[in-house]
Amino acid sequence: MWLTVESVLELEALRGAEIIAGHDGLGRNIKSVTVLDAPDAALWLRGQELALTSTFPLIKRRHGLKTLIEELVARNVAGLGVKLHRYMTTLPDSMIVRANELAFPIIKVPDHVAWIEVINPIFARVLDTDARQLIRSEEIRSQFTSQLFSGASLDSLMALLYSMIGHTVLLSSPADALTLWLPDTALATDQVIQALHAPTTSTDHTSPCPGVIRRCFPDFSIVYTALDHSPQSQAYIAAVETDGPIEPSLLYCLTHAREAISMSLLQRRANISIAREKHNEFVLTLVDSNLSGVARKAHIARGRERDLPLHDRYIAAIIKFHNLNDHVFRAIASFFHSKMETDHLLVSGLDRSRFLLLIPETMGSDFQLDGGVSHLENYIAQACMHQEAPEWNAGISQVSEVVHLDRAFEQAEYALDHSLKSGKKCQAKLHDETGLYRLLSHPAMQSDVGRYVDDWLEPLLSYDARRNARLVNTLRTFLDTNGNYRETARLMHVHHNTVRYRISQIYTLTRREILNPRLRLQYQLALALHDMTSERHHPQ
Repeated sequence: MWLTVESVLELEALRGAEIIAGHDGLGRNIKSVTVLDAPDAALWLRGQELALTSTFPLIKRRHGLKTLIEELVARNVAGLGVKLHRYMTTLPDSMIVRANELAFPIIKVPDHVAWIEVINPIFARVLDTDARQLIRSEEIRSQFTSQLFSGASLDSLMALLYSMIGHTVLLSSPADALTLWLPDTALATDQVIQALHAPTTSTDHTSPCPGVIRRCFPDFSIVYTALDHSPQSQAYIAAVETDGPIEPSLLYCLTHAREAISMSLLQRRANISIAREKHNEFVLTLVDSNLSGVARKAHIARGRERDLPLHDRYIAAIIKFHNLNDHVFRAIASFFHSKMETDHLLVSGLDRSRFLLLIPETMGSDFQLDGGVSHLENYIAQACMHQEAPEWNAGISQVSEVVHLDRAFEQAEYALDHSLKSGKKCQAKLHDETGLYRLLSHPAMQSDVGRYVDDWLEPLLSYDARRNARLVNTLRTFLDTNGNYRETARLMHVHHNTVRYRISQIYTLTRREILNPRLRLQYQLALALHDMTSERHHPQ
């Protein structure tokens, strides 16, 4: 148990002492004792001292003693002992009121008591408390070290922490796609994790344990410590306080658990890294264009013998993230690999910014609806849920047999290249959308392509350039929705009357019936060719 202001009042020398302010702060911890011998002596305090004064140094601050209380509280001083006889016989009301407001104890010390009669027993108790806490701390450290060296899992180490603290405990490491939570509780895990990472919440660095921080919320508090020194890691172990604060002596459990769990987490990462390297090698061999058909089938058979969840058909998707730091890269990789078991996703990191996902075709995949774009965007959104979402581009292949995934890989690379050349971020390009590009991208055809676009779209392009009217985009969306005004308005986030006005302008400028089946195909081709030329002139 820590030495507190309340326990110090039990000293023989302080039997006649009187608490004249700050009764609510009697639980403040004391680690030292000092005498204030100058008006500005508060500048030399380091926290958790019981400050004693004859009040002589306070005379010069008689009209600023309210500020003195604020200075002492700001420096985490435990309390103030004063003698009110020789120099000052009373303290200003403003000082008493401020001490009560800040729960800062002020003790009237009997005038006959020598400072040494207070100082010596306090230091003796502090040393005794420190010795007992050191013994207890070593006992806690020994338990965690013993568990660690015996090969205990992260779950076992967290269970030990829970048994010591008696409060709900949480391990959160987004970069490892890892969350452990003991025991089941009414508080939602996501609610606590969001609170833990909330940037605007005030924090209290909890003494006496370095690195242990408390955050207070309306319904609970979180006492936590970081698992490593990286400010971007956001990996923590935490205890949730719902029925009052954790006893201060138990906070050492968090610091010793931090050491053992950090080491266990590093070992877990090493094991996972080895497993991922083997998996990456399998996936990259699966899409290797130099592998013969016979060798590829043998490779697939070996994978199935290893109980890899291989399906008959996949789409290949290559994602390129932009401006990833190491922490976010590891978090995204951990999430994708976590989907290997649940979704049978095959994953390979191609470099420090690109991932290959082989997404299996299943009964519920519905790739025919959008070519797999919604699946891919959902994976990306989940992978970046606890991160500052990075920008990305992606290419998606056609659905391919597992024995032809080398072709799917080439298709995904080609589609990614077109997504990058478009200059648009957070866009997935389907290989099926690139057929026209391959057909018409030859340099000899570029003059004909330009003339064709001008023949069909020049009036609209010129109008948009002058007035920023978005007629070309309106035409594109209007054709895609089969001439549905309201659906076009919804997709473009405008009123349907705005769409009707723009379509009337298109009719006026082109003097063509754009929904005529024969003309509609011409417009759709012109829009596709316009996109192709725009991408060529505005590359990534």
